[in-house]
Amino acid sequence: MRDKTVGVLLITYQSAEDLPSFLDSLEAAVEPLQLDVVCVDNTSTDNGPDLVAAYGGRVTRNKRNVGLSTAINQAAAQTDAEWLLVANPDTHLSPASIATLVETARTDERIGMIGPQILRLDGTPYPSGRAFPSLLDGIVHALLGGVWPGNPATRRYFGKQLTTAGDVDWISGCCMLFRRDAFEEVGGFDERYFLYFEETKMALDMHRAGWRVVLDPSVGIKHREGGSMRSAPFRKVRSHHRSALRFYVDYHRGTPWIVFAPLVAAGLAARAVVASARTAVTGRLARN
Repeated sequence: MRDKTVGVLLITYQSAEDLPSFLDSLEAAVEPLQLDVVCVDNTSTDNGPDLVAAYGGRVTRNKRNVGLSTAINQAAAQTDAEWLLVANPDTHLSPASIATLVETARTDERIGMIGPQILRLDGTPYPSGRAFPSLLDGIVHALLGGVWPGNPATRRYFGKQLTTAGDVDWISGCCMLFRRDAFEEVGGFDERYFLYFEETKMALDMHRAGWRVVLDPSVGIKHREGGSMRSAPFRKVRSHHRSALRFYVDYHRGTPWIVFAPLVAAGLAARAVVASARTAVTGRLARN
């Protein structure tokens, strides 16, 4: 039955607010396949893990926050399901969405990683199948993406809008389905990535190992952006910029572009300072 089972690798951190909607959507999203829900909790102080246990999932409660990548690998080791689903608690899965992703993945045994079209809660599309950015596109997107979303670099980074299932560089980490053989061949998630860019690095590892990374736009799920990191905004800023630098180095190692790593590090550090200041001001205004 392992090839007819989806192992749901659910990582929680202060996720109680989002979990009821996610869990309510899970069974209909997977039918007629079977579910095996494995939850790894990274030191939540809410009742999120209890909600998963009440649903019937197996729960591991870490004594310290080990980060997302390590927790996913912990969860994967606890199920022998052929299909491994990593979905954020702040997603709402549409009926038959995951079963359809499995069906698409079965059309080619080299599809190792597949994801759906992501929609915001208001129904607008979220960039789901993206490109690995060049140095120039990465810099321009980082500087202008927030104030000029339609700039050419950001459009290239977000990738072309697919109308049928097709190959992409990487897919949004809020909902990813893996073939177990592919997941195991690349060694699971790179545990140096505490949070952010872990899905980008996983996609890079898949490509380098000869597996396909696919987006199926016929499947749509909704995602509430922010999720558990609403309770830790400064950790979000720090983790995002640290992981961005790590991915730049991993992506360009062995190429001439690696010589620009110090410049990228300086730029990301400056951007992190600005983002932290903006977060502090926003938080202060919200409290007032």
